[in-house]
Amino acid sequence: MAEKKETKTKKEEKVILNPLVWEVPYSEELITQVLYVYNSNERKGSAKQKGKGEVSGGGKKPWRQKGTGRARSGSSRSPLWVGGGVTFPTSGRNFEKKINRKMAQKATRIMLSERLRNKELEFDKLTLTKAKGLRKGEVKRNLVIVSGDKEISLALRNAKKINIVDPLKLNAKHLVWAREVLVDESIINMLEKRLLNEK
Repeated sequence: MAEKKETKTKKEEKVILNPLVWEVPYSEELITQVLYVYNSNERKGSAKQKGKGEVSGGGKKPWRQKGTGRARSGSSRSPLWVGGGVTFPTSGRNFEKKINRKMAQKATRIMLSERLRNKELEFDKLTLTKAKGLRKGEVKRNLVIVSGDKEISLALRNAKKINIVDPLKLNAKHLVWAREVLVDESIINMLEKRLLNEK
């Protein structure tokens, strides 16, 4: 089993980190694949075409059935006519894709490691006072705060460029969006266990 590494927080207090979560080599291929699935699953698929019965108008028969010398026609909204409906309309397309859970977890570990290597991730003991201070101050870069505290989440839910994420829901897309990550020290063990499938 890999030995846990010690790192220091803002207050120079040591935090024990599991290298299986915080020292994972970067893999662009895996991150790209996981993000493709996440983005696909967010598509609504609400595009729709109208069929013959859905296009407005066309209620009256254009001309009588016989005697005109022209082909019989029952509606000016037939798919054969300009302005008519679509022959085979499609609606409600499903763009949902699946990805292996271990792949998704590894992608999250990769992005946590990458942010830590680039010194874009910090650990801190988050309090409600500090959260309110972040809200009042100007956050210039996208900031993800990983915390399970509901009061902190409520205090920052409408703050610009700040995204509060529960440690049980954190994924690679949150970390790709972020340019700075702030992790609450109290949830480090919970986050590591979740990403390593430990009970």
